Amino acid sequence: MSEQDNIRTAEKLFDAINTHNVRTHDELYAPDYKLDGPGAAGSMNLEQSRMYLEGFLDAFPDLNFKLMKKIADGDMVAITWTATGTHTGPMRTPTGGMIPPTGKKGVVNGCTTYEFIGGKVASSATYWDMATLLMQLGLMPGM
Repeated sequence: MSEQDNIRTAEKLFDAINTHNVRTHDELYAPDYKLDGPGAAGSMNLEQSRMYLEGFLDAFPDLNFKLMKKIADGDMVAITWTATGTHTGPMRTPTGGMIPPTGKKGVVNGCTTYEFIGGKVASSATYWDMATLLMQLGLMPGM
């Protein structure tokens, strides 16, 4: 696939998140797909990554990603984004506990990188500042 095809595939994955239909594009992932993300104990497979994402969609039912910059280099794509959402559902902690809804809005910037192999997403890594979100929700003292 071309670099532009890879970018379009990554955009489709964000579109699926924004419409809360995370199974829409399962065929775009390699069978051994891996995700690394904040709050996870280690790399997650496709089912684990779906559960990780669904946890955020449950906690922030209006979660929406606005894509900012998109950069491709061969089989790699990086997309910077801004995510917004209102914490109206329980949010799972990395240790398995639950944070009750605060009703507060969160806005965080982040980046997701994708590696494509054979036209499918083989791995991705998401980077965002969880501490900033916790401060916005009143769950952690500000600076």
